[in-house]
Order: sequence, then C-alpha cells, then structure tokens
Amino acid sequence: MRFSSAAAVAAMCCAEAQAFSNTSPFLLFSTSKLSDSATQDQAQIQSSASVTKLATDILSSCPTDRYLIVTQPNLHASHLRSAASAPRLQHTLKSAQVVSSVSVAEVAGALDVKSLSKLIKESCGSKKASVDEVTLETIPTTSSDEVLKENDDDLAVVLAQYEAAGSFTVVYAGVPQAEEKDGKSYEAQFVDAAQVELKRDLGNGVYRRANETDKRPLFEKYQFFTPGIFMGLIALVVLMSILGAGISALSSLEVSYAAFDKDMGPAAQKKQQ
Repeated sequence: MRFSSAAAVAAMCCAEAQAFSNTSPFLLFSTSKLSDSATQDQAQIQSSASVTKLATDILSSCPTDRYLIVTQPNLHASHLRSAASAPRLQHTLKSAQVVSSVSVAEVAGALDVKSLSKLIKESCGSKKASVDEVTLETIPTTSSDEVLKENDDDLAVVLAQYEAAGSFTVVYAGVPQAEEKDGKSYEAQFVDAAQVELKRDLGNGVYRRANETDKRPLFEKYQFFTPGIFMGLIALVVLMSILGAGISALSSLEVSYAAFDKDMGPAAQKKQQ
C-alpha cells in the first residue's frame, strides 16, 4: 500500500502517542517508488534500531541518484504539528515529484545518520550516487518557532536544487537531547550552572572595569635613570675631574721668556763672571 505524502505529514503531526523527552521524528521521502513493505503504515513509536533497519532496507536498494541526509538537533514531533512550523518542507512533501514517503513520529534513542550515509556510499558507489549531509541549527527550548522557520527556509534552498536535479531521496531525522551516562540531561545541568553564575554576578553588583587614573608622581611611575646610565654619569664626572686637574696643572707652569735668551742663559752668566 502506497503511503502518501499527506498521510506522512498527518501521521507525524497528529500522533496520539505522548511525547517522550528522548524521542524524535523520522521522515524519509523520495521521487522514486519504494517497495510496499517499506511504505506501508508504520508504527509511530519505534526504537532507533528498528528505524535504522527500515532506512537501511530502503537506501540499500539505491532508489535515486542523489541523497540528502538532514539532521535537526532537538527536533520533536510536537514541533511539526503546526503547519506554520515548516511550511517549505510540507510543500515539498505534497509536491508531485515526491512519490513515496515514510514517517515515524516517535523514535526512541539517537539515530545514527552517519551509518546511513556510509551505507549509501558503499551500496550505491557503482551508480555514482551523491550523498550530502546537512545539520540544521539546534532548536532551543525557547523561541523554537523562530528557529524552526529559519531552518525551514535554509532547507528549502537546498531542496530547490534537488528538485531541479529530478531524482533524489531525503532523510530528515531529529536528534534527541543529549544525555550523560548517569541519565541526566546535560542541558539541565548547564542551565543550573548558568543560574548559579547569574546569582554570583548579581551578588557582586554592577561590574565596572578598572579605569582609574594613576596619580603617583612622575618619577615613581617611570624610571628615568637606569643603573647603567647612573654609572656612566659617575665615570664621566671622574674623567672630567681628572681632565680638569691636568689642565689646571699645565696652566700653573710659568716659564719666563728670558730662559730662552742666549745672553740671559746659564752659559752667558758664567762668561760674565
């Protein structure tokens, strides 16, 4: 039985199962007709292992030439219940190009999309199939509608290129909220740490940068005379003192002009005697 695109959207958006914190939706649609066993009505609550096997059976048959693996972190089935959340994606699902689609509203556990991409490359390598991977922005706990709309617009640009190419298969999978080994949500712990930091900031009052003017005297802030310069000045003073003493000694010598006269010299005085 062929599973129509409209039924895929309805099954994902209107699932009666209660939402689980560690579940996320899965959607696969293709321009090629898939097998009836793959497109028959699927249980809307499945484990990640079951969905991985389902996707593996479909993708290993290489239904198309191009493949797009879309990952949407923190996506939940409740995010797609409103028609305004992802209008571009729903428009593509309802287009005439999309022949087959499969959807599971609640997938328990994380789906390994990397393994699906690797499977396509190994199974369809001889057909020169191209595989592209796109990771959209993480959906926050608040203002999720705005992020969903932006992600939908970004995805529409990529889907437009695939629609122009003709043959394509898209895997749209959500990634549940990351969990630590002890089962506690990492995001919850992060929020608690942020609250503690916020309380600490509020307790310290308004933070103001230290921009006070240094009022110390100029000679205390800056060192004008280094030890080398100071020793050089002392040596210069000593040398100048020695030079001054030498000049002073030379200038104190007095020799009369008569000492250089022949008649007044010692020999002349002996003759006169």
